[in-house]
Amino acid sequence: MDISSQIALDLSLKKENVDAAIALLNDGNTVPFIARYRKEETGGLSDENLRALEEKLSFYTALEERKKTVFASLKEQKIEDPALLQKIENTLSASELEDLYRPYKPKRVTRASKAIKAGLKPLSEYLVKDKTGEAKKEAEKYITPDYPDVASCLQGAYDILAEAISDNPNYRSFIKELAKTKGRVHSEKISEADNTTYDNYADYDVSLSRLRSYNILAINRGVNNKVLTKKIVLPDEIILAHLNTSEIPFHSPYEEEFKAMILDSYKRLIYPSVTNDIWSDLLEQASDQAIVEFKSSLKATLLTPPLKGKRILGFDPGFTHGCKLAFIDENGKLLYTTVLQDPYHSKLNNIQAKKLLPDLLRKYKINVVACGNGTASRESQALLREIKEENPDLASLDIAVVSEAGASIYSAQENAQKEFPDLEPNLRSAVSIARRLQDPLAELVKIPPESIGVGQYQYDIDKKRLHEALSGVVEDCVNYVGVLLNTASADLLSYVSGISSKVAGAIVSYREEHGAFSSRAELKKVPGLGPRAFENAAGFLRIPESKEPLDNTAVHPESYPIAKKVLAKEKGATEQETKENLTKLSASDIESLAKELQVGVPTLSDIIKELIKPSRDPREKAVTAHLDESVKDIKDLKPGQILEGTIRNVTGFGFFVDIGVEKDGLVYLSEITNKYITDPHPYGKPGDIIKVRVLAVDVKKNRISLSMKNIKGENKNA
Repeated sequence: MDISSQIALDLSLKKENVDAAIALLNDGNTVPFIARYRKEETGGLSDENLRALEEKLSFYTALEERKKTVFASLKEQKIEDPALLQKIENTLSASELEDLYRPYKPKRVTRASKAIKAGLKPLSEYLVKDKTGEAKKEAEKYITPDYPDVASCLQGAYDILAEAISDNPNYRSFIKELAKTKGRVHSEKISEADNTTYDNYADYDVSLSRLRSYNILAINRGVNNKVLTKKIVLPDEIILAHLNTSEIPFHSPYEEEFKAMILDSYKRLIYPSVTNDIWSDLLEQASDQAIVEFKSSLKATLLTPPLKGKRILGFDPGFTHGCKLAFIDENGKLLYTTVLQDPYHSKLNNIQAKKLLPDLLRKYKINVVACGNGTASRESQALLREIKEENPDLASLDIAVVSEAGASIYSAQENAQKEFPDLEPNLRSAVSIARRLQDPLAELVKIPPESIGVGQYQYDIDKKRLHEALSGVVEDCVNYVGVLLNTASADLLSYVSGISSKVAGAIVSYREEHGAFSSRAELKKVPGLGPRAFENAAGFLRIPESKEPLDNTAVHPESYPIAKKVLAKEKGATEQETKENLTKLSASDIESLAKELQVGVPTLSDIIKELIKPSRDPREKAVTAHLDESVKDIKDLKPGQILEGTIRNVTGFGFFVDIGVEKDGLVYLSEITNKYITDPHPYGKPGDIIKVRVLAVDVKKNRISLSMKNIKGENKNA
């Protein structure tokens, strides 16, 4: 197989661009570096194009390796069927490859292999050809200690035929194709199970063609958790009729015996194997879709706009263990921590909290409170509003609700322990809550992307594959925004193009020993950071303190000479005038200038954009939802209420929306817009502020159903 040609065909890309991208990847370059700084070579492939290409390359490379193993096995067995070898060579499916190889794959001991070993293969061939009806007489020739009578000999011969039918790739392919249109899945709840999570699938029957990825993953989890049973239902009559027509010899005197053998082959061998394959394929497709959705939500979450230049109080609400408070400055430095003993169920604690907290807010000049959205969140927000009302000088204090997902995981990790060795884990969580409002990307990279609180069924997807996909998203987001070299944590630096965790640690150690980096070039002094790593990383690292202004832009050091020539050519009387001159350059001006400077147009265009707006943060301005103060608990919700909330997660079946009652409500797919849609992603992303109407509340099951439809002028996409 010509892998690059196939990838180009699959992804609708030009082969020469795919070839160039593969060569760059094989040469040790990262996706962010190639996407940003090698546009001429790849024809401007985006990071998303390159990630898809990288995944296809991995799949087809593995497929070709498997084919080599199969070909070697067939050669050893002296199988030289040209048609078979060609089919194997041409297949693009791992499942089809295994079906083609199945008849020749070394097997464990089976009824058929045992019969073949006993010498019954000629008898099975006799049964196919014979027209005399003398099978019993013929079978007498094959009696052995293992097959002591005519009946056992004939059964052994039919077992050989049954296995041959089950191994036939054409039949397996026929059944799988038929299942796509005629197959169904049926699930039932196990009577002893008291779990209500899977009640939607307690008596569920639907065509395989109508199954959504989330249905498949939910059923699979229910089965794994021993709450559900599932069965793939196939059109048995159609399949058996096809097998009988194909396998019963014309005018055979053993027609009834053949029908019985074919039925046995289908029930005992074909059905279990093929339905396992069908479900495995469905799971793989569902996992693919879940990963796509996960990546989309993760990207939106990581690129949530930061709240710059603000001092923030991280407020981790709680009852039994109190409210954990962490005060941070504009740069995320921890100033102070404390715990408020439960101020909601004790009048004395409430009085003390209302006395202590205003003093601390003033002392540390806090602008914003980042309040976690977990237990006691509503009560904490109410307390903070009361403090604002009772203290006029704090009236401008903003209160933002922040997702706590993953904060507890971060607090127990080695990096958190190293940074705050003297803090209790709960207080570290409060620091994380504050920082994820101040700079979501810089803080969320500290926890596994699977634990950030987006996506669905992450524990039902191949862990390695999911982690690789999500890590790619994190890497792309980090490099899209850029990283301040002198303040970035090792966690953040480890996602910079070309920088491993080990090198990230070395950068931080170098910084601690020698002080802040004075230039990008100084990076070359970091132990373990070689020329390739520098080339891949340098353009994504910013140094505002550098004497070289370009060190604080996305212009790569290799392009500094070009950038300086452009600045000299378009220089105005002031810096602002220079930027205005650059802004006025037309497409034809840039094309002419590119020829003059002997540089590609895409690279020059990017350089000019950076010179016009250096160090621009591509993330939008932060906004937060205004929560209804009268709604503090799920019990306060009533059908018909219209509330403002924040999308926390997007799945294939809808939006999970934080409306401030600890439990997120669900806007199901059919309630997003009046149009019929099958994909919610074009209509919202994590972090979006939307208006919703309460449809139903199930306090017992802790479920909230919401709608975005028919709320005039509020939801632009609905």
